[in-house]
Amino acid sequence: MIATLETEAPAAAIRPLQVAVIEDDATLRLFLKKLVSKPGTQLTFAGAWESAEAAAKPLLETRPDVVVVDLELPNMCGMDLIRHLSPRMPATAFVVLTIHDEPQKVFAALRAGASGYLLKSSKPAEIIAGIRQASAGGAPLSQEIARLLIQSFQAPAKTVRKRMPGLTPRESQILEMLAQGKVPKEVAEDLGLTYATVRDYLKAVYAKLHVRSRTEAVIKFLDQTQ
Repeated sequence: MIATLETEAPAAAIRPLQVAVIEDDATLRLFLKKLVSKPGTQLTFAGAWESAEAAAKPLLETRPDVVVVDLELPNMCGMDLIRHLSPRMPATAFVVLTIHDEPQKVFAALRAGASGYLLKSSKPAEIIAGIRQASAGGAPLSQEIARLLIQSFQAPAKTVRKRMPGLTPRESQILEMLAQGKVPKEVAEDLGLTYATVRDYLKAVYAKLHVRSRTEAVIKFLDQTQ
């Protein structure tokens, strides 16, 4: 169930939910700690970390009900952490809290295993409601995110504008995106693929085009599709 956030959801009746936070901004990390620890929220603060690497082991040990994760973290990003931990922590809901409102990032985060996607501009009551909804099996989305996703579904489907002989449609699509200035990691996020999958596609492209680098592949693509 996908729910937009307008009012705070009813409090959990059985026990306080254990909520952990991964956020590299110290001020926001403290704010979230105080928000979760606020009396009457029926939430319990289970810890906070400024990086994915610092959080991984204690999260696997404590297995809180909900983990609130920023996408932009030093070294390992939040999306990679979710992709790594969510299969090993099936009872834990991962909720993204970020400034990024691009539909591609939302889709990529949900595919990685996130239960919900909230913006940092959300009101405190919306964040609390999102945490509870995610723990109850829902998929909370900020209203702005829900609206963007609806618009993206209503927009005409994107097609590959340039097809290079000898390449599959997906390989041509990836090369076209690289020619537009994107890096492989961005291509992976935009297409909802893993970085490793994009690298595998590029290896196949290099072999087919008889080139040794991304730059050579892009130049050859542009030469043959102009």
